[in-house]
Amino acid sequence: MPLDGSVVAALRHELEQYALDSRIDKIYQPESDELVLTLRNRGEQRRLLISAHNQYPRAHFTTLARSNPAQPPVFCMLLRKHLSGGRIIHIEQPDFERMLIFHVQGLDELNQITHKKLIIEMMGKHSNIILVDTHSGLILDAIKRVPLHISRKRQVLPGLAYEMPPMSKINPLTLSDAIDLNDCFSHSDNQPLKSTLINTFNGLSPLMASEILVRSGIDHSQHWSELSHAEKKSFKNVFLEVTHLISQADFSPALYQDTVTGRMIDFSVIPIQHLNALDSIPADSTSQLLERFYGLKDHQERLTQRSSDLRKMLTLKRNRHTHKLQNLHQDETNALKATQDKIKADLLMAGLHEIEAGQSTYQTVNYYDDAQPTIDIQLDSRKTPAQNAQRLYKRYHKAKTALVEIKRQREKTQQEIQYLDQLFHSLDQADSLADLEVIRQELVDAGYLKKRLSRGKKPKPPAESQPLKYTSSQGHTILVGKNNLQNEMVTFRIGKKNDLWFHVKDLPGSHVVLILEQQQPSDDEIREAALLAAYYSKGRQSGKLPVDYTWCRHVKKQRGAQPGMVIYEQHQTIYVTPSESGINNLLENNLKNSR
Repeated sequence: MPLDGSVVAALRHELEQYALDSRIDKIYQPESDELVLTLRNRGEQRRLLISAHNQYPRAHFTTLARSNPAQPPVFCMLLRKHLSGGRIIHIEQPDFERMLIFHVQGLDELNQITHKKLIIEMMGKHSNIILVDTHSGLILDAIKRVPLHISRKRQVLPGLAYEMPPMSKINPLTLSDAIDLNDCFSHSDNQPLKSTLINTFNGLSPLMASEILVRSGIDHSQHWSELSHAEKKSFKNVFLEVTHLISQADFSPALYQDTVTGRMIDFSVIPIQHLNALDSIPADSTSQLLERFYGLKDHQERLTQRSSDLRKMLTLKRNRHTHKLQNLHQDETNALKATQDKIKADLLMAGLHEIEAGQSTYQTVNYYDDAQPTIDIQLDSRKTPAQNAQRLYKRYHKAKTALVEIKRQREKTQQEIQYLDQLFHSLDQADSLADLEVIRQELVDAGYLKKRLSRGKKPKPPAESQPLKYTSSQGHTILVGKNNLQNEMVTFRIGKKNDLWFHVKDLPGSHVVLILEQQQPSDDEIREAALLAAYYSKGRQSGKLPVDYTWCRHVKKQRGAQPGMVIYEQHQTIYVTPSESGINNLLENNLKNSR
């Protein structure tokens, strides 16, 4: 369900309970379309997320931490200038629209009282966050500027007068029992009633329109003119009943999810009777509701967007190395053919007395072959037989040298492909923007990416990300590296010589270390750690997988090898099938040990 007027009304009611009269302490812009305001009120501090995301626009309190850029964007700096230290004195929702307007009172450099409006328009691809000077009505700036070539109807640019989005519909909260719905629907009698509702009233979503019709016992496809007097009366009563719940702020925020898969299907702030077949999960607040429903989706989408350029670069590099490997194979085939030139040269030297000057072909028996076949040796008629033999010897030595270099290049290229595959795996395991930044920095260090040029202050290095941590059935810690730097951390910095190291066989995957603290591992623990190594590998969706394990002291890093690339010896192999249930059991161990 997209954010509709009822959800925004619930948000406004919730924000008024805390945000009203709160002081704006800090302002951050973690994304190009997202703000986080730290509000302080009555000694309590909360973070308010405001998003103009094209698909997930919203404004609610958040508990999730977000990474902020080292250099604040221009819009963020402008907001800090005008809103920092100000107080939110009023919050409004115009005409039940998908909008919130925060009225902020502050002081300027001369200690004069100022009034600004922070306007959040939550309207799909047209969503925006706009700062307006209340006195002049002029736009100071917007998180998304809208020039003439993008919209001829409504521009949003600094210096222009702010205009509300077009509003030609009716505010449903203004209707009363005295209203004649025939007048409201007279213009759209040729439409099904569900469409009529959506097109007539502000902020009414398809979900809410369906709920009103279901409660009224009216089919979605019926037209208003087709309804009987009793049906119209029933419809009007239900409509006013629903709008009364909203007007009285009688909200019951809840998620609706599939009873089998647990997948989130929809959400609402009033009970939705026609979704009774789904599980209804109550939320403590509208903020919690939106954070649950949109938070993971938004996070995953941003991760995908941020990682897409890295994936494209890695794909390009891998294709080049694969092509190089094919060329090396052809070069090796040609070089192996050239090694036969020594035999030809030896046969020429043995038959010098038989070859006449100017001869272009010499036919002789190949005594080096057990079958002793007759072979033809092509000659350069301009050269002597001895010179022809020396030419063949030279080609042989060149091919012999080439084979050594081809072997070296092939091994190096195969290692690069393995490393690139491991980087793809690291991207698959990344679950935060910080993880992606670590991978990006690794690519810079490896020479795959150019270092970003930054102006002004030197950006802070990304914080060292930490490996995943599980607890075995015997209470021992199991560490899982999510990227190459974490793999090296768990294998060489944390893992001791008598700890056990695990890795899926012949596939990209995480380094897994079972911390034993001088104790012997049980068979169950070995299987649990192997399960993690299989699960956090490229073979996660496969059946039974081989996992190698050995003591950490037998794992070495070759000189000059890329991060995370190791060799190991004296290992054993165990076969396990990666499964969600096995991972969940380990997570339950974590919960038990944290109590």
